[in-house]
Amino acid sequence: MNFKYLLVGEYLRENLTSPPTQEDICEHFELTEYKLRQGFKRTHGTTIGRYLRKQRMQKAARLLSTSDDGISNIAEGVGFRNSSRFAEAFKTEYGVNPFEFRKACRQGSMN
Repeated sequence: MNFKYLLVGEYLRENLTSPPTQEDICEHFELTEYKLRQGFKRTHGTTIGRYLRKQRMQKAARLLSTSDDGISNIAEGVGFRNSSRFAEAFKTEYGVNPFEFRKACRQGSMN
């Protein structure tokens, strides 16, 4: 496993609100697009796009369960400009919409 690709993952997690393009990542880490895609998939077991979506949803789930921020603020905070697209993506990932998830967390059934 190449340490550089772990750093790429960290870089993406730090920039969830406005993720860098693959071109930006390649320039920042001095990689070709081919090496970036191959090395990232080998290291993380998934594509950059899927990794980003998973990280966004995990962060959103944490925020929904631990904060009182509005769902639209959380959506924006994980890089979604459209709350309904966020709700769709969240439901695809977790099987419930963000409001239901938060309610279940507060009732103790999602922990």
